Amino acid sequence: MITTLTSSREELEARLVKRANADPAFRQRLLDDPKAAIADVLGVSLPPGMTITVLEEAPGHHYLILPPAPLDLDALPLDDLELALVGGGRTMRPHAIKCGVSNTRASASNARSSQRSSC
Repeated sequence: MITTLTSSREELEARLVKRANADPAFRQRLLDDPKAAIADVLGVSLPPGMTITVLEEAPGHHYLILPPAPLDLDALPLDDLELALVGGGRTMRPHAIKCGVSNTRASASNARSSQRSSC
């Protein structure tokens, strides 16, 4: 059975466990060559750099799978552009500054003078 890539990880894991419990040969293949066994279930080739490890729990021995640690974005170095923007007090998206400008239509000279005087 070919699955879509939109299946969640939990759904895929449940299918693999169900099949492994029903088919001892698949269970052994999953332990011996998990990448090939899972690729067959998915009906697609998995990326060459991907590593999959299957562990079989034993009574009294359990595994806790931790996801990758979250990135500490504050610890990442800034590139030259980011450093220049931060160092210069600028942001990536310039914001228009409206200082006391009314929504009425005023002449260009009145608008300029009111902007200067209220900022």
